[in-house]
Amino acid sequence: MNKQLLRNLANRIKELRKKYGYTQDDLSVYSNIARSTLSNIETASNDVTFSKVNQIAKAFNMSLSEFLNF
Repeated sequence: MNKQLLRNLANRIKELRKKYGYTQDDLSVYSNIARSTLSNIETASNDVTFSKVNQIAKAFNMSLSEFLNF
């Protein structure tokens, strides 16, 4: 995935996590994604699969289009 796109996604997740008052541990539970994986996504260290993006969107109770609106 494009590095700038990964950074934009990382920033979007951090922004929403703070807005919702979630810790990385909270988001890990709500999205069923390991906290270490979420940390890597939030720092744009690793590529992310579409299914994980979908899981994160669901954790924020958002559609993919709403979640990816950045």
